[in-house]
Amino acid sequence: MSNKIGRIHEKKGVFPHIGAEITRCLSQYFVAILAAALCFIVPLYAKDGYNQIGNAKFEIYRGIMIAGCPVLLATSVIYGFFEVRAHRKMRLSVTDGCVIAYLIMTCVSVLSGGFYQDALWGYYGWNMGLMSQVSFVFLYFFLSRFAKYYRMILTILCGTSCIVYAIGILHRLMIDPIGFYDGLEYSQKAQFLSTLGQASWYGSFLTVTLPIGIGVVLYTHEKIWRVLGCIYTVLGFCTLVTQNSDSAYFGLAGALLVFFIISAGERETMCRFTGVLTLLFASGKIMYYLMQINPNPKLEPDFVTKIMWTSGVTWALLIMCLAMTIVLHLMGNKERGLVYPAALMGKMRKIIPLLMVMAIAGIVVLIVLQTRGLLPERISGRLKDVSYFNWNDNWGNGRGRIWQFSVKIFSEENLGHKLFGVGPDCFSSYLNAYYREEEALLWGEKQLTNAHNEWLNILINGGVVGAAAYIGIYVTAIGRFMRNHRKDILLAGVAASCISYMCYNFFCYQQVLCTPFIFILMGVGEYIVRQRSERR
Repeated sequence: MSNKIGRIHEKKGVFPHIGAEITRCLSQYFVAILAAALCFIVPLYAKDGYNQIGNAKFEIYRGIMIAGCPVLLATSVIYGFFEVRAHRKMRLSVTDGCVIAYLIMTCVSVLSGGFYQDALWGYYGWNMGLMSQVSFVFLYFFLSRFAKYYRMILTILCGTSCIVYAIGILHRLMIDPIGFYDGLEYSQKAQFLSTLGQASWYGSFLTVTLPIGIGVVLYTHEKIWRVLGCIYTVLGFCTLVTQNSDSAYFGLAGALLVFFIISAGERETMCRFTGVLTLLFASGKIMYYLMQINPNPKLEPDFVTKIMWTSGVTWALLIMCLAMTIVLHLMGNKERGLVYPAALMGKMRKIIPLLMVMAIAGIVVLIVLQTRGLLPERISGRLKDVSYFNWNDNWGNGRGRIWQFSVKIFSEENLGHKLFGVGPDCFSSYLNAYYREEEALLWGEKQLTNAHNEWLNILINGGVVGAAAYIGIYVTAIGRFMRNHRKDILLAGVAASCISYMCYNFFCYQQVLCTPFIFILMGVGEYIVRQRSERR
């Protein structure tokens, strides 16, 4: 009798483990399908060319999430139930905690702001309301727990990106393989490209996806993947130097800083890094000459784009990077007597980030001094020709006025709004309720939808507490991926993508072509870290 009872208890103990295994497998398949659909369909889908393309992208994103999330939620909940029955601990990382805190504070911000209907889906055209924020959290947790097929997911994302990049390059060469340019004027063709639409939206997708390919080039040991990564990276650089958004270079600089910190310790990876820089500067020159064959007379290059195309500085950098690549390659041959200065490069890994911070601080100081007329005439006269050194309402395509107005709004909020915000994507709703006359004086009939700086925007929409949780997601994720990058080469690329997103969106905002994908990448990175930690 006791043996029979023992067998019954044994079966009861086995059942939760079997149930957990089945539901985990199902969740892994469903996550792969959901993520693959998002990575392939959203970047390529357009309902009517560039007409309301942002709304079309969001509608297909929402449709995919509504179709996939209920099934995944069901299998995830059942899996969690079996895990509890099997007495397994549910481990939460610090990034998980920040994501949960952000979800809670987003819900609190809806109550704090009181714009319940507007907060649900957000402002029309951006649609970054409560439901979108919840979907980003779902994507993170689904992928961080069930992204077994993450290599396939990232391959689809990068493959789709190649298509997007290639069409973007052809569009800048005034070749339209998809018919989106039919009936458009030259000025409109200068603003829109590929299957993504507006250049700034295109830049946001580019800065999130490009670092993944660069990471593969730098750190993979397999030749076939390195070759494919090089093709991907060259396409990315060629479209980067022609998409005509200076913000994208700021994002890329952040990604390259991550790669330098990781690469500088070893000769081979540093050789690849300087090779990647050579490709970047060469792409600017090659694309400039190709675009002269059939130029768009209405395409006026931004400040950094012009430097990448024709400046002698970038010619010098191209030659210098090429020379460094050759020298580093020769160091691999011990017979030549060249030794890689590992100790010096180890110091440079600490010095370069510090120098970049000092350079940014110096630029800010120069802008302040130039704006207040405190610089000597000789220096001031030269800086007058560079718009970025002259702060005014039109600075950064109108961001000067927007940022000053946004800071004013936050400073005048009551304590509740300062702490908990006015609601997700409710920036415009708040303005209409409290600042409509002032907004009309500044922008006329146009609606100011956000602060055009994601971190300032989240401060207003989510408050200090919500902003801290949201920024904490990125900071903790980057830290985890950087510490564990040796466990999987993809972690370096994901960390670089996160930094790139943060830098780019200092001048832009959440939208459907970048934010879902960065949460997908962070989820994949978290999954890799968790899996590698469990195998130790």
